Amino acid sequence: MARAKRPMLSDSLAELVGEASTVAAPTAAGERVTDVARDLIDPNPYQPRRHFDPQALEQLAVSIHTHGVLQPLLVRPMPGGRYQIVGGERRWRAIGLLTDPQRPLTVDGQPLPARAELERVPVVIRDVADTDMRILAAVENLQRTDLNIIDEVDATVALIAATLGLSEDDVPATLARLVRVPGEQGAQLDALFAQLGRGTWSSFFKNKLRVRRLPEDVLSAMRQDGLDYRKATLIGAQPDAERRAALLDLARGGASVEQLSQAAKLGVPGGDAAPQAPDLSRLVGRRLTSASAVSALSAARRKRLERLLAQVNDLFEQQEKDTPDQRTKGR
Repeated sequence: MARAKRPMLSDSLAELVGEASTVAAPTAAGERVTDVARDLIDPNPYQPRRHFDPQALEQLAVSIHTHGVLQPLLVRPMPGGRYQIVGGERRWRAIGLLTDPQRPLTVDGQPLPARAELERVPVVIRDVADTDMRILAAVENLQRTDLNIIDEVDATVALIAATLGLSEDDVPATLARLVRVPGEQGAQLDALFAQLGRGTWSSFFKNKLRVRRLPEDVLSAMRQDGLDYRKATLIGAQPDAERRAALLDLARGGASVEQLSQAAKLGVPGGDAAPQAPDLSRLVGRRLTSASAVSALSAARRKRLERLLAQVNDLFEQQEKDTPDQRTKGR
């Protein structure tokens, strides 16, 4: 008599992954929608997504201001009468832009009129265990259309860890072993990735997981600031931490991949490469002599520019101090 095949993905996990696909979907029949004060709601502490694009949030906020909140948030009850987001954190953050009196949202230079009713948010309240929160958040993130590679990798690693009962730190070494000898754990991952519809776990290991090998300062910029993957790999190739920090400042200020590549070749603070003065002068001078370009910068980017200029000034002062010593050595 043939033995029944053991399910490769535990029933509870398979059900949870399937349920996560409905987190952003219309409310299930029979679930009651209620209004809760927004300031009683906290974000999901297991949210793998760290960066929320400010421009996209503002666009969503304008839509909510015009049309209202079309889909309730999914929250779970917490002690002290508070709630924690299970699904819908972007909507919660966008509503916050509309209810902050210190920073009114503007459209075409005009502040949007306040909508007091948005201080209360439509929610569906559901009991969700801590162990399930991470999985629900990870799957919801993988369904995003604006998913970047570090958020995808973080969410996928969280799901692999939950499937195999590992810590996230153990995932890379485990996958390296399973590529050679898949066994039952490999079959479990086959089932997980099939349910997610995201290719194969072996392809994920070979092509995407390596992003986590980038230096921690670069990974932090990807997670917190939304640093583009191409810029991240370019900056991450620099072995010197001070040079990476200078390039990260340039990237935050809006430098393109080409400009970052040129800056890396010319040498930035912390590097040993000798700068090529004519090219560097044109690169910097063209921007700083354009009054319109400088005046168009936001307040945050002006502060970054001021920090960069201070670094440049320090660099030249240090060069002036070092030059006599270098001449003395040459005598």
